[in-house]
Amino acid sequence: MNNIHANGNEEVFLVTTALAEFWDTTKPIIFLGEWCLRYKQHAFWEKVDGKLMESPFREHEQTKEAYDYINRLYEKILPLLGDALNSIHEVNYSNHYWRIVVGPWLHYYLSTVYDRYIHLKSAMEKHPKCTTIGLSEESFVTPHDTLDFICYLLEDSFNLQIYTKLLSALGRAFPRKKVQINSNTLYTKMQSSSLKSRIFSRALKVCLDLFANIWHPTLLVSPYFSRHAEFQLLFKSYGKVLPFRAIKKNWSSVSCDKAIREKLKVIPLGKDEFECCLSSMLFSDVPHCYLEGFKGNKESADTIYPKKVKAIFSANSWYYDEPFKHWAATSADKGALLLGAQHGGSYGGLAMMVSENHETAITDYYFSWGWERADCMSRVIPFSATKLAGREKIGANNQQFGILWAGTALPRYLVQFPLLPKYFNEYLSWQRRFANVLSQNARAEVRVRLLDEDYGWDIAQRLIDTFPDIKIETSTVSFLESLGNCRLYVCDHFSTTFAEALAANKPTILFWNSQTNELRPEAQSYFDLLRKGGILFDTPESAGEALNQIYDDVETWWNDSERQNIVEMFCERFARNSPDAIELWVAEFKRLEAMPGLKVNRVG
Repeated sequence: MNNIHANGNEEVFLVTTALAEFWDTTKPIIFLGEWCLRYKQHAFWEKVDGKLMESPFREHEQTKEAYDYINRLYEKILPLLGDALNSIHEVNYSNHYWRIVVGPWLHYYLSTVYDRYIHLKSAMEKHPKCTTIGLSEESFVTPHDTLDFICYLLEDSFNLQIYTKLLSALGRAFPRKKVQINSNTLYTKMQSSSLKSRIFSRALKVCLDLFANIWHPTLLVSPYFSRHAEFQLLFKSYGKVLPFRAIKKNWSSVSCDKAIREKLKVIPLGKDEFECCLSSMLFSDVPHCYLEGFKGNKESADTIYPKKVKAIFSANSWYYDEPFKHWAATSADKGALLLGAQHGGSYGGLAMMVSENHETAITDYYFSWGWERADCMSRVIPFSATKLAGREKIGANNQQFGILWAGTALPRYLVQFPLLPKYFNEYLSWQRRFANVLSQNARAEVRVRLLDEDYGWDIAQRLIDTFPDIKIETSTVSFLESLGNCRLYVCDHFSTTFAEALAANKPTILFWNSQTNELRPEAQSYFDLLRKGGILFDTPESAGEALNQIYDDVETWWNDSERQNIVEMFCERFARNSPDAIELWVAEFKRLEAMPGLKVNRVG
């Protein structure tokens, strides 16, 4: 890539995705973002007369403004969309119902379309004579559900569809071409289940049918408890707390009903330019399960789940399980308690957390891993983490070998603010900087554990090309097994596994960019403690240098009394666990069952 310096009056070609068949390399090229430049294709695009456009979200404050704007727009549009869907389906569900059912998709949708809109506006302002190639309308697709939408967002072709629709809404006409948009393989993978899982689900269904006829149970659906912990809760509660896993069903193929979708065009979304763009797109983009497949989704929920329960407890079925969302929402309207539980290590810490905001808006009670929060609809209860229940401490052991380095991955295209693709590009450079500082002996001990889904960043290949001898670990080895077998754990991102490692009292080195991982004020002092203890570092170089110094004797370093006190204080707030976790949970469920009037009074 020759880094051209195109001026605003020069005709340039705007590349919006990594689909090279939609590039015109006869003209100077402007790449809209990092997602256009696949690492595995670098031999091709490095020769192109092109320039990467600077992100319109240059400063963190701009990202925060976008985050706040989307939240305000979401709260404005959600009741309007809910009213329209009530009218279409001739029902009268509450705003709370639609927040549970359609809310996750709507927030993702607004975030992604706004991000693409801002990038296009920036490109056209800088290069008013730019041209591009769009996607033909006959290639357009409509997702089945929220999960299908997210999986489509991983594909270049679907993002080209969004860019094309936006350009059309902005009054810009360009040549178009056809391409087949295939649903990402991740969708099929997440919709399928193993034979063992199906047998387990059927066994739980038998238990449900047995006990639901005796009393109204508390149902656990994707609660983040281990399978063993779920069975302990079942037996110790005498069947009043029932784990349940629905047998997944494939969606029946449905086609768009233009008459139904036309009714969405009258929703008064607003009059500014972006809102007008949304008005021209929303009606065709709402997933089938909320329109043509709504009745079928309701029928599935009615056949899968019981009609009456005391409470519904879930950690992560609030987003992609459409029958569950309908059942939970209607059960809540009938008086059932909705109980949420934290399912990630960044909850309670990061200042901008869409998922935490959503879950604490829809549930009556929300069980955190130790932190508190008062500015939400749900009552947040610090409690022993479901994910950690039953786990034992590992501790430091110089007799073990190896450094487990856990990496992560984010979609190449933005799915939700503040997770910008440019931040992840910087994250990849931090990985290289960290590995470069490691001593030869230390690097020989490293095994890098990457996610199965790479999202097109080609992370393993990047590392191997720079450090040919580095070892890559796959998920064929479980994380807990790998954590137990290493001498030292390294985490380069703010996520769940670092909390798991600290809760296990495993010697741990952490590093991430504190500027792009903004903390809420009440969490700051706890992470400063980790810095004081030489556990958390703000640069990859300082983390690598610390690792070189401590690796030979992690026992002495980790077992230092002050450092152990810091780990204990941090875990009490952000990774709480107890040897009596199951008994505590049984007692808590019993307490909730015995108390009347626990429902939250809601407006929306």
